[in-house]
Amino acid sequence: MGARDRSEGPGPRSAPDAFVGRQLELDQLITLLLRAPRLVTLLGPGGIGKTRLAAEAVARFQRSTGVEVHWARLARLAAGSDANAVAEEIAHAVMETDFSGRSVWQAIVDALAGRGDQVVLVLDNCEHLLEGVGSVVDRLAAEAPNLSIVATSREAIGWIDEHRVPVPPLSREHGVALFQQRSELIGRSVTHPEQAEIMAEICRHVNNHPLYIRLAAARLVREPLPMILRELSGEVHNDQRMRWSDGPRVGADARHRRVRDVISWSYELCDEQERILFERMAVFAAGYDVNPADSPDGAALDVGAEREAIEFVCSDPDDDAVTGGSIRLCRNEIPDVLDRLVDQSLVSVHLTPTTVRYSLLESIRVFAQHRLELRSRAGSDERARLERRHRQYYRDKVVDAATNWFGPAELRYLDWARAAWDNILTAIDRSVAEPGQAAVALDICRGLLAIRLPFLGCSFREIRLWSARTLAASRQLDARPTEKHIETTALVVWIALCQGMLDEAEEMLDECARMCLGDDAGPARWRAAPEIDAGFTAAVEFAWGVELLIAVGDPRSVVVLRRAAEKYRRDDDVGGSVTAELFGALAAGLLGTVEEANALSASFLARVEDSGASWVHSWARLARAVALIRADKPCAAMESARSALTHLTRIRDRWGELWAVQFRIWALARLIQQAQQARDRPRAVAAATEIAQLTGGTKALLAKANMDVSGLGPFTTETEQAVAAGRAVLGETAYAAAEEQGSRLRPERGELQSLALGSLTLNRPRAEREDGWSLLSPAEAEVAILAAAGWTNSAIAVRRGISTRTVDAQVASVLQKLSIGSRAEIDERAPRALRDRLRAEAMRAPGRQQRRRDH
Repeated sequence: MGARDRSEGPGPRSAPDAFVGRQLELDQLITLLLRAPRLVTLLGPGGIGKTRLAAEAVARFQRSTGVEVHWARLARLAAGSDANAVAEEIAHAVMETDFSGRSVWQAIVDALAGRGDQVVLVLDNCEHLLEGVGSVVDRLAAEAPNLSIVATSREAIGWIDEHRVPVPPLSREHGVALFQQRSELIGRSVTHPEQAEIMAEICRHVNNHPLYIRLAAARLVREPLPMILRELSGEVHNDQRMRWSDGPRVGADARHRRVRDVISWSYELCDEQERILFERMAVFAAGYDVNPADSPDGAALDVGAEREAIEFVCSDPDDDAVTGGSIRLCRNEIPDVLDRLVDQSLVSVHLTPTTVRYSLLESIRVFAQHRLELRSRAGSDERARLERRHRQYYRDKVVDAATNWFGPAELRYLDWARAAWDNILTAIDRSVAEPGQAAVALDICRGLLAIRLPFLGCSFREIRLWSARTLAASRQLDARPTEKHIETTALVVWIALCQGMLDEAEEMLDECARMCLGDDAGPARWRAAPEIDAGFTAAVEFAWGVELLIAVGDPRSVVVLRRAAEKYRRDDDVGGSVTAELFGALAAGLLGTVEEANALSASFLARVEDSGASWVHSWARLARAVALIRADKPCAAMESARSALTHLTRIRDRWGELWAVQFRIWALARLIQQAQQARDRPRAVAAATEIAQLTGGTKALLAKANMDVSGLGPFTTETEQAVAAGRAVLGETAYAAAEEQGSRLRPERGELQSLALGSLTLNRPRAEREDGWSLLSPAEAEVAILAAAGWTNSAIAVRRGISTRTVDAQVASVLQKLSIGSRAEIDERAPRALRDRLRAEAMRAPGRQQRRRDH
């Protein structure tokens, strides 16, 4: 091998803008390099930043350790090139010249293994050379024991001891930061605060994907931010991103100059079956991947379509002629094909502890839509056929959930509906737009209301708007009121009442009455006598009972709700009867007699106790808590509410959590009364302080969730009376201080819920809460965590990308601020909230695995 041109240098093709974000991924990769791994593969779709991450991590590692680094760019090799071609490329990377008669392989081994110290070899862009790269890696691992290989690829290499590191999109914060940075580079700086929201929305549409953000920012030379956003509809007929052509002409790979080029590179590596399934998945709603920093509680995992849905929608019918070309896609073949698309980073996989779902990111979905349109032009209308299957699948699933949710499968149905929400909306939207299909949308909306999804998975506003649109479309087909029209409208009344929209709810309830009784049945006639059955359907009775409870505060709501439950039972609607009984028990607890409240709440709890429907069981305990408060048994009420809150928090029922906290506030007010009667001032002060803290935390929760509960009649009144009782005990100043303390709670992290459960207290002594830790700077705190976890100063320096001298100074400062004499004592001073982090870092400490092997 002769001399080669070294002008390009040993690193990535260019050193563009400053590195943005990725601290978690940098920490993970550098920690792995400290262990001298044989192969680490950075995985992700094209343009996600694998090469930039590898370059930054390896550069920091090299600065701190002085290791030798070589960089082989494999994108220039043709797809399917063999191990010899890969070895030649590596040889060019590790040697400037070689005039010897050695084989290429011997030259590589001599260059990499000769010194004996750790050497890092970066193999960039491996996805089109998996067999060749795999063979080379396997041989290098055997013959160069000091070598650590870092690979970047859209698909795993498949080597036996491969460390796989998925590269997520940027966080929301860092996506906007990158957009701003790129706008400055092209002379169109975007800094006005009013533009930040538009930038964030653009970044969301491109899934905070670094390359797509760069391409979007490049559009600023041609058009302003709002126009760029309008080009990102997510639908093939008007989304313009595939036409963007403002990428760099120099300094970037050709396949990274346009969005289409990035995705085409992976698409062209697929076989025909993989392409067919990929294109057909475009009929599902777009999915998204998130950076872990944007989803601390895992809520963002509620996305994608389950395998069953993909098999039903995308497979070729058994009795149909071949569609989509000469290749059939049978249902039993889809799992394997789907896995291959995931491996190639074209399909995103969303794993939870119990499920796996799949989706196409928005940009990839638009590309797939284009390909599906091309395939449809060549034969039958594939898109129309697939959209019909999609509508059918989600309608049938929602109807099944509405019919059978009361039982052990309750949470499974609710979890499915939450995750399927975007696809459900897509099915509704297509049904409304398709002539003659509004009835499908109506079935879906009615089912979603019946399973109470607005309380667990979507906003009240969303479901009301979609239901109104669906009702309007279905009436255009048939102006006569049907049972489905009446039931859906009545259930929307229920949602409006829970929103506190009392006037609108009253108008819709009057409309329900007219549909049931005719135009001659004025509200004055039937509203005057709730105890008399006017002939309404079960759903209308239910809506009327909830109106009497929330809007009127009328004890006769109990009668109407019990009648609604009976009508539901008569119609064999078990779920409807359960929901009506629940609200009847709540109404009795708030407005009925003590005896009535006790009897209804106890019987309802007994009915659902062994049903397996855990959400309803939790709410039955809440209804029981209200009855116990009414019976002046606050301690028993708090225990019942605590049991319910524990489960509601686990299933992320924010509405239920809110009311569990409110019911505790009500019970604490009763405790104040009892303490005052017993002249127990300390007990009264403790209860009043907790009321104030919970009230402050509740305000934070309401603001975070955009909820307003000020118009919920007796529910609001009870809370106001409890707050007044607490304020009277503490006085204005002390009450305001305690409420402000509670307002600093972070409900999204479960702190308000923990306070109500008794697992968090806000009254610990200052020394116990902080113990000097708050005096540490953010950098010192990070160093302290690693030092407490057993990391040496030199390892911390590599991990943090700083000098050992700087770490020495930071550790000395930590010891001084914590008033301790050695790093072994840091662990004792660390806040309890950091215990899990300390354990995790201790497991990752360099040398730990070697020490374990030695023992």
